[in-house]
Amino acid sequence: MFDVCIIGGGVAGLMLARSLPDSYSIAVVTKEHAGTGNTSLAQGGIAASLSFDDRPESHATDTLLASANHADAERVEILATEGSAIMKHLMAQGLPFDTDEFGMPKLGMEGAHSMRRIVHTGGDQTGKLLMRYLMEETSGKITRFAFHQALELRMESSRCTGVLVSDLSGKRSVVQARHVVLATGGIGQLYSETSNSSVATGDGLSLAYHAGAVLEDLEFVQFHPTILTLEGKSRGLISEAVRGEGALLVNGDGKRIMEGIHPFIELAPRDIVARAIERHWQAEGPVFLDARQLADFNQRFPSIYKNCRNHAVDPTEELLPVRPGAHFHMGGVRTDSYGRTSVPGLYAVGEVASTGVHGANRLASNSLLEGLVFAKRLAQWIGEEPGHRKEAGLVESDAPSPFASFEKVEEGKLRQEMTEVAGILREPRALKRFLAEHPLKTYRIQDYPDDLIALIHRQTARSLIASAALLREESRGGHYRIDAPEPKAEWSGQVIGLSTSGVHLSMRKTELKEIML
Repeated sequence: MFDVCIIGGGVAGLMLARSLPDSYSIAVVTKEHAGTGNTSLAQGGIAASLSFDDRPESHATDTLLASANHADAERVEILATEGSAIMKHLMAQGLPFDTDEFGMPKLGMEGAHSMRRIVHTGGDQTGKLLMRYLMEETSGKITRFAFHQALELRMESSRCTGVLVSDLSGKRSVVQARHVVLATGGIGQLYSETSNSSVATGDGLSLAYHAGAVLEDLEFVQFHPTILTLEGKSRGLISEAVRGEGALLVNGDGKRIMEGIHPFIELAPRDIVARAIERHWQAEGPVFLDARQLADFNQRFPSIYKNCRNHAVDPTEELLPVRPGAHFHMGGVRTDSYGRTSVPGLYAVGEVASTGVHGANRLASNSLLEGLVFAKRLAQWIGEEPGHRKEAGLVESDAPSPFASFEKVEEGKLRQEMTEVAGILREPRALKRFLAEHPLKTYRIQDYPDDLIALIHRQTARSLIASAALLREESRGGHYRIDAPEPKAEWSGQVIGLSTSGVHLSMRKTELKEIML
C-alpha cells in the first residue's frame, strides 16, 4: 500500500508529489507517458503578484471581477496570496523564468488583468519547462505507472482506498493507497474543437461521480478565443499573450471586431471575446488575429511560430484565422480549501477540482497557479495527518465480466454533438434531446472491457456537463444560454452540485473581504 496515489502527472500532480514528505511512498498513474497532458501545452504563463507595484489584493480583485460574480472570495485570497509566495520560492529554488535587462522577471500582460503580472519561461514554453522542472524535482521520489488507464476508484466502507488500473497489455491491478488524489486534468477532448491534450477526456469527473463524490460548476466551460483554425480544423492554441502584446482581432477586411463590445477590446474576459468571435463566424464569416506588427514574434513565441510554420502560415506576414475551442473547465469535483472531496480518502487538485477560485470564468494564467497552490496545500494536510506506511505494491484484480454490454457511439459524432449542444451557445431543447439520448447514469465499471470503460467515462462526463448546463437557467461567464442571455439575480452565488444521490444546491461567498477592497 502506498501512502499516496496520484492519478495524473501534470502540474498539480507533480507539485503535490514534490511537496509531500520524502518519507512517503508515492505512486503516480498516467494514461500515457509522463510528459503528456495539458500542462506541457500551456503557453500563457503563470499569474502572480511579483512586481513592486503589484499586490495579491489586486490579483484577487481581478480574479473576482473576471469570475462573473461566482468565485469564492476566501479561496481567491488564498490563490493570490499563497500563489505569490510559492512563485517567489520556486523561482529562488531554480524554476526558470524569463528576465528583463536587469535580471528581474519579465512580466507579461493578459486579458482582464489590471497590470503586468504573467511570468513566462522560454517565451510561450512555460508549461513545457515547468513540467521539466517538476519532473526533475520528483525524480527518484515517486513510483511511476505510465500507460496505465485508471478504470475505477476502489471503495471500502464508504472510503476510497485505491484505484483499479489497466496496463497496455490489458492486465488489471489495484493501486492501493491511504490517500487517493485525482489530478486528471481537463475535458477539452469531449469537444470537436479544443486546445487540449489527447488525454484531456474528463475521466476524473466520471471516476469521482461513480465513487459518489459531489461535482459542481460543471456548466462553466471556458472556450479559448483563439485556436488556429485551418480548413475547419483546430491546429493549435494561439496564446492570449499574443493579444497581450498588441495583436488585433479583425475581419477579412482588416476591421477590428472587438471595438464597441467591451472597453478592454482584445483583452476583455475570455468568455466575452470567445462569444464575439463565434458570433462573427456564424453571422459574417471568419475572424483573424493580426500579429504582423509584433516585433521578434519567432523569438517571443517560438512554439506558436513553429506550429504556424508547420501549417504553412507565417504570422509575421499573414493574418491567422482563429476560432474558439474548448480550453479549460472551471468546474469539477467539489473540494475544500485543502483538496478534500466529499468522499473520505479521495482528493482532487488542478483542473479536475472545483476549488471555487475561477467562478464562472477563469482569469488568464490562473490555471497553473491554482495547480501549484492547492497541490501544496493538500501536501501540507496529508503530511500532518497521522498514519503509517505499508509496503508499496500492486494487487492483481479479476478480469472483466463477459456479460456487460454498452451501446457504442461514434466518438467523432459525440464530440461534434457536444460542441453544438453544450458549447459556446446553448439552448434548452437541444440539451434535453442530448440528455434523452445520453442520460446520466452509473455503471458497474469493472464488468466492462477497457475500451468500453474509456467510452463510459467520456459519455458520463458529457452528460454531467449537459445536465448542469440545462439546470442553470441563466447566462454567466463561460455558460451562455440563448434563451436567457443575461445573468439573473436569483442565480448569483448559487452553485449546482451533482452526485449519484441527486442535485445539490448551495451558496458561495462572492464578496471581497473588507481588507481586500
